[in-house]
Amino acid sequence: MSVPLTATLPRAPYHQADEPTARQEVAPALRYLEGATFDEAKFSARAVYLAARQCVRCRRVLAQRFDRLGSTLFRDDDPHELACCFDPADGDACTVRLLAACIVLFGRNRENVY
Repeated sequence: MSVPLTATLPRAPYHQADEPTARQEVAPALRYLEGATFDEAKFSARAVYLAARQCVRCRRVLAQRFDRLGSTLFRDDDPHELACCFDPADGDACTVRLLAACIVLFGRNRENVY
């Protein structure tokens, strides 16, 4: 018995065609701060950034940030990878969290130039 090519199965009533099939991946910097979006993470990012004044290592990282990373941070940058640009003594979890805060506060979207 053959099935006609025009036969289709009924679509489940709960399925919407416009629903995304896969959840978007979270930006790496957001994994280190409280918030699922950049707007939500800004409060905790400001707290981390302001607390950096109290830590000698964090002040050193901030002082060397432009020399080690350049002037532009992008929202899709991984703070853990950026921390590798600093001396091993400065590459701890505190530095990674501080770099995540900098990405949230000062990072911009990456643009493709054709």
